Amino acid sequence: MAPLIAVEEVDKTFESGAHGVRALDRVSFDIEEGSFVSLVGPSGCGKSTLLKIISGLIPASRGAVRVGGRLVDGPLANVGMVFQAPVLLKWRTVAENVMLPVEFAGRNPRDYEDKARSLLALVGLEDFYDEAPYRLSGGMQQRVSLCRALVTDPGILLMDEPFGALDAMTREELDLELLRIWGEKKMTVVFVTHNIQEAVLLSDTVVVMSARPGRVLERLPIALERPRTIEMTSGAEFGRYGLVIRAMLGRSAANPPVKLSA
Repeated sequence: MAPLIAVEEVDKTFESGAHGVRALDRVSFDIEEGSFVSLVGPSGCGKSTLLKIISGLIPASRGAVRVGGRLVDGPLANVGMVFQAPVLLKWRTVAENVMLPVEFAGRNPRDYEDKARSLLALVGLEDFYDEAPYRLSGGMQQRVSLCRALVTDPGILLMDEPFGALDAMTREELDLELLRIWGEKKMTVVFVTHNIQEAVLLSDTVVVMSARPGRVLERLPIALERPRTIEMTSGAEFGRYGLVIRAMLGRSAANPPVKLSA
């Protein structure tokens, strides 16, 4: 069966004055429908850039991305995105923030009120439907941003270090919340993180990337049983996956950033 997402020899160079910075170097991997894939690598290795290329927000300099067999040549419609910052509009209520993708798609928000309520209930925020975002904690605001990404039932969820700014306990709580929602909805998730433990806990596959320019060092299947729990992170098998990924990243750390002449 053909993969849902195919990343094919993707390069990306950002032009800067007389020089360019090569962010990605011939990146290739496939993602199966309904799977949870994490991209892990050092800061500046192009993980977020790759996510934007997959979504169609920016083009590749070379190579291609295909979703459902079709070439990505612009922003994809059936995709939800969650960023590190919740980016909630302070003058809108929680529910109104959740409805933003509905409005952008030109649909009637009234048709999605039940959907918004059910999603907020799913993440334990049903009592905050009409509240202003400033009344919510950081973790609660990120739950709202997750609901916003899911309100139109996207087939693909792209997440760019969504819990990186949160404290460790809140992060673990939201990791498990995300796994529960993914288990119920079975959308395809591409998750960017620099946290090795988080990647192993969440993923079916971890794509390990080198220092800039980002290359795929390994596509590592995670054969831990599901459902996953925080207690599993202290187990020997879980620890072995972490050591393997850390060793790969350590070997790639000596690669210096590459600048290209114009």
